[in-house]
Amino acid sequence: MSISNKVLIIQTAFLGDAILISSLLEKIRLESPETSIHLLVRKGNESIFQAYPHQNLTKVWAYDKKHKWTSWKALQKDLKSESFDQVFVAQRFFGMGLLSLTIGANKVIGFDKNPLSWFFTERVEHEWGNGKHETERNTALLTSWLGPKVYKPFLSLPGDNILPVQDYICISPGSVWETKRTPVSVWIDFIKLLPASQPVVLMGAPNEVHLAEKIAKACPESQIINGAGKHGLVDAIRIYQHSLMSFVNDSGPMHICSAVDTPTVAVFCSTIPAFGFGPLATWNRIVEVDLACRPCGDHGKKSCPLGHYACGNQITGNQLFEAYKDLLAARSK
Repeated sequence: MSISNKVLIIQTAFLGDAILISSLLEKIRLESPETSIHLLVRKGNESIFQAYPHQNLTKVWAYDKKHKWTSWKALQKDLKSESFDQVFVAQRFFGMGLLSLTIGANKVIGFDKNPLSWFFTERVEHEWGNGKHETERNTALLTSWLGPKVYKPFLSLPGDNILPVQDYICISPGSVWETKRTPVSVWIDFIKLLPASQPVVLMGAPNEVHLAEKIAKACPESQIINGAGKHGLVDAIRIYQHSLMSFVNDSGPMHICSAVDTPTVAVFCSTIPAFGFGPLATWNRIVEVDLACRPCGDHGKKSCPLGHYACGNQITGNQLFEAYKDLLAARSK
């Protein structure tokens, strides 16, 4: 067993990145159970970890990107007083690299793509685009300490389903990036193929309510609960956790479903699974179309560079329905 430590993990990127970092929490919990873990995430993402049920996660800190300098200075002072043995910097930008180097930790381990990586105790190669999953990339930060074994992200909430229906499926039509969004028309076509008795819960952030409203309005005969914009992160996690299966884009909800192990159908439009952000639920399917122009970048975009958005428009409701039938068939065996 490894010696006990007090460690800090830094990941202040988007929702999905924060969820995936829970794989490191699991690795440390299982391989160094005496270690106390502190975690630094973007403000707004800290509530995710109310769904992490293990006490080795001692404290979650929040970095307020709306007040970057003020928040950075306060964190630098407070984190310095914690006297960390090791800091693991999953974030690849200057600000978090500088923070990790100025809080007096015995060791700082981070990716070589961080502009300050030459000053780290250990620089880890950041591999991209070769199919390596983000959980594998992050695990490389801990390999010299705990070895290479990779764990799945993990979240779990106690308690029962909070919705008035059972065996519902979730559909999450939104994404921060427009070129990661499956067109609303595809979701409508899919819902109309479902049995009339199949409950559908539409999920999304407050700025995605309009997408859910369009879908619900177009499917008046379907059994739809529009939950978009109505639930905080903790309740959203609970809803995904109790769903029969979830249909998502390449976005945060996909990673929630991976962490709670909900059967997942993930639609990839402009991005590709080879970037390392595919679904990790035990049962999952990926829906995508093969196009020469795909991917058009490492991340999503505000609009299709070629103007046709074929990577989204060529997805069909029938592809989603076939995945739905596949899961039902697997459950009946």
